[in-house]
Amino acid sequence: MKKTLIYLLTCFVPFLFNAQKVKIEGHVELPDKNGWPTTFISLNDTIAKLHKLGLKGNEIKNDKDILAYTDSTNYFSINARPSDTLFFRNNVRLYHVEKYAVSDLMKKKNLVIKFRTKPCINPKECEQKIPSKLYVFVGEKINVSSVDTSDYCYMMMDSKYDATYKIEQEFGDHFPNSTITFTAYDHDFSHRFLFEDYNVNVLLFVEERCGELIHKRYKFFPVYKTKDGRWATPVDTYKDNYKDLYENIVFDESVIFDLSNQLSVEQMAEFIKNRFPEKYYRIKDGKAYPIIGIYAENMVKHWMETYRKTIK
Repeated sequence: MKKTLIYLLTCFVPFLFNAQKVKIEGHVELPDKNGWPTTFISLNDTIAKLHKLGLKGNEIKNDKDILAYTDSTNYFSINARPSDTLFFRNNVRLYHVEKYAVSDLMKKKNLVIKFRTKPCINPKECEQKIPSKLYVFVGEKINVSSVDTSDYCYMMMDSKYDATYKIEQEFGDHFPNSTITFTAYDHDFSHRFLFEDYNVNVLLFVEERCGELIHKRYKFFPVYKTKDGRWATPVDTYKDNYKDLYENIVFDESVIFDLSNQLSVEQMAEFIKNRFPEKYYRIKDGKAYPIIGIYAENMVKHWMETYRKTIK
């Protein structure tokens, strides 16, 4: 009986020890002044795992036994089991994520968590105000890929892309190759304002500055063939500030925009009014056919006149 009791204690005491939560508390010390005012402490990296799974997990994030953070004095406390692991995060672009076993932290008195500085990249800044070249062209997308900027020393306001396009027709300086590769920066807020989301031909404006080719931010126009073989852009009511350039255009028969069949009659009427007004489009059988637009060369001429004024 005594041997049995000893055996049971040997098996279950470690289990009870691990199941019992303990309070881990201490302070955070940053290596420099570039840290965030708040350090986040997560249990077993739960939050990061949720992000990888595409889950928001708001209920879990509000659980103070899973996610804690420092106060104004950099003090923190969190309850955890000895078998758990704690992850400390603060400005992950500049500092490594620090990982500690709770069983190790339990042995420390006057606990102070210190962050190690992480190497990062400072993107070079170009001070050249007037570009060496301005390439304006109708391009066909070959590839647009997102550039990983997680190693940059600061979070960029825009996403960065590497883009390669086949040049269909030039309107600006001559580029020596039939394809062009350039860098682009765009906000990820709406498909209608992201040139890379258009698989059709696009009228693009690319500057050469400090030896780099950089797309003029937000300056692009999706273009389509007209019946007489020219390039033209239909009216975009979200960019409705080129009214002086509008004219009747006979687009190629393939230029058609499908209307959603998921809208109610009232919703469809409002959608057509805002996106495909009947003074600019012919609506028939759930499709919109452009009848008004701007020829590419007229758009370029207008844009260049405005552009020259801004760089003087």
